[in-house]
Amino acid sequence: MKNDLTNVTFGRLTAKEIVGKDKRGYLWRCDCTCGGEKVVPASYLRNGHTTSCGCINREKKDALDITGKRWGRLVAIKHVGYEEKKNGDRMMKQSVWLWQCDCGNTKEIPATEVKHGGTRSCGCKAIEHAAGMRTEDITGRQFGRLTAIRPTEERTETGSVIWELTCECGTPVYKTVNELKTGRVLSCGCFYKESRKDCTSYRKDFVDSTCLSSIVAAKTPSALNTSGHTGVYFDKRSQKWQAYINYKKKRYYLGFFKNKEDAIRARKEGEAKIHDPVIMEYFANLTPEKKKEFIEYMKSIGAAVEIGGIAEDKK
Repeated sequence: MKNDLTNVTFGRLTAKEIVGKDKRGYLWRCDCTCGGEKVVPASYLRNGHTTSCGCINREKKDALDITGKRWGRLVAIKHVGYEEKKNGDRMMKQSVWLWQCDCGNTKEIPATEVKHGGTRSCGCKAIEHAAGMRTEDITGRQFGRLTAIRPTEERTETGSVIWELTCECGTPVYKTVNELKTGRVLSCGCFYKESRKDCTSYRKDFVDSTCLSSIVAAKTPSALNTSGHTGVYFDKRSQKWQAYINYKKKRYYLGFFKNKEDAIRARKEGEAKIHDPVIMEYFANLTPEKKKEFIEYMKSIGAAVEIGGIAEDKK
């Protein structure tokens, strides 16, 4: 082919293959020596218009003299070279400068991290912030329902002081300043319990601390189930299959079995004795989807269903 540029090098670019055509002519996919790629018209390669994927311009831009310029606590001292950084599937070079920090330390940091990445110190600022969090006096301050009483002698692995607090309900709580300032800790746990209680009080399918929808859904194994039936698993210590059933926030173990089929049978018997009577009694409280799901399950096991005054046959 007269215009074949395959493996011909133009600056940092090596033409590899034609990927299209436009008004400028054939478009070539080129590999750059920096690891990048670029699609370039053949004419741009031949006349020297394009000689890299763009890395030359980036390097020129990064290499601009910033000596003496300040960002936060850092002042640029001198350019010391380049380092490679992965950007997606390719490696890019970035300009590295030596910086003088106000604390007296010097550190080599890529210019882009300082100018555009938010780095404003050698690391001392973060250390001071952490130290301040460890030593800050919050005595008497309130965080939701919690009131800070005193710092204890206990420390976390990072050295943060653990504070003693009292909840409005009278329960003592022990947290760090950082945990409190996140805004996620508002009480000893009583606030969550009250909120959940208020939420569940509006749901008809919550009966006597039991979610009817959940026990209907449990009849279909989840994607993580490895036995093929909810409430049945292989116990490695005993090398036997074990069956269990949950009801009213408690777990009841139904025994160990050599055969998985026996364990599944025990689980189904447990459902028939514990779950199913409750579901049928409060069937009207279920959503239409769960009603249909339960009826289909009862049909699948060959059971006649008489719920809410409506009889469903086995067919």
